[in-house]
Amino acid sequence: MRRSNRGFTLIEMLIVIAIIGIVITIGYPSLTEYVKKGRRTEVAGLLSEQAQILERFYSKNNTYTAATGLSAGNDYYTIAPTLTDQTFLLTATRKTGSAMATDKCGDFTITNTGVRSMVNAASGLTTKDCWGR
Repeated sequence: MRRSNRGFTLIEMLIVIAIIGIVITIGYPSLTEYVKKGRRTEVAGLLSEQAQILERFYSKNNTYTAATGLSAGNDYYTIAPTLTDQTFLLTATRKTGSAMATDKCGDFTITNTGVRSMVNAASGLTTKDCWGR
């Protein structure tokens, strides 16, 4: 009599589960960094857009003070402007409890002269690493 084999053995199932676990362990950090990079790009674009709004306001009113139409940020960053008559500083601060709260690039800033920087960033990172330019 011939015995019919159907399905998988317990050992085969355990090997498949172990392989899946290894792939997830290796791939998950790369995936989360890829998502964070996209969110950093989003906030950098938003800051640049807000800087352009401020420049348009300045060209019409000869002051940055009392500028309107500025964004408060997004789900991951809060944007706060510091405005004077002749200068501005936009700061994008990571929201506590968001996925970006522990991001290595920290908080982003841009000035009226176009200087881009990071506050509370991990050591060894350059502006290009986080701003992408």
